[in-house]
Amino acid sequence: MKRYWLTLPLLACLPLHAAPLRFVGTEFPGILQASSAGAYGLAVDVIDTLCQREQLQCKIELLPWPRAQSRVQHGLADILIGPYRNRERAGYLQFSRHPLYVDTLYWYRRESQQLSWSGDHASLAGLRLGVTRGWTLGEGYEKAKPRLNVDVADTLDQSMAKLQRQRLDLVASNERTARTVLGRMGITDIVPLLPAISQQGGFVGYGLHSVARDDIKRFDKGLSRMAESGELAKLSLRHGLLYPGKQTNWTDYLRQLP
Repeated sequence: MKRYWLTLPLLACLPLHAAPLRFVGTEFPGILQASSAGAYGLAVDVIDTLCQREQLQCKIELLPWPRAQSRVQHGLADILIGPYRNRERAGYLQFSRHPLYVDTLYWYRRESQQLSWSGDHASLAGLRLGVTRGWTLGEGYEKAKPRLNVDVADTLDQSMAKLQRQRLDLVASNERTARTVLGRMGITDIVPLLPAISQQGGFVGYGLHSVARDDIKRFDKGLSRMAESGELAKLSLRHGLLYPGKQTNWTDYLRQLP
């Protein structure tokens, strides 16, 4: 994957020695994507808006997902764009109060193969399961994982191709990414297996080494204001994404996210 940098405007009133906030992420359809002109997507819109509004200097770098996580974990970047929450990541990240986006995760199957499951990952023992490297599916999956036959691929495209060729029985993905990948590959006979695995928030992850910085605190408060005012829901619609609106009971909503 090529590295794409987006340096957001440094406002004239910022001190010249101000250190930029270093954001890292990977290509997530609708959230963060790359073109010859640079990075774009919901995350770029939000970061651009908040960094200008809060008078912050910001840089975004796109990397393979495991490397992006490692950068923040080892203090080589400040903020990880879009991680789901889990115990491992909580060891080196502090998550934003409000998610940047919300995903629904499914196991995907060939339409011709009739499978069923109740939501208990242990029931999938014996099936060939495809998962993308660096992704997490929640605590239920992690607990059952040692007893599962899991094939880890570098990209969802690789797993979907194996599923189509009957080398896998199920592939895990969020709906947003699966829709994009299957459309790009021209595959129409792979469908989600109900019920959904879970609904996950894609948060902003602040590296513990830099979480005390004033600019990070200001960014996080600004993100919360965007969520609670409905501004983030409006921005999400521009990218074909759904996000809770202004009338959301945020206390209850945030409590039910993993």
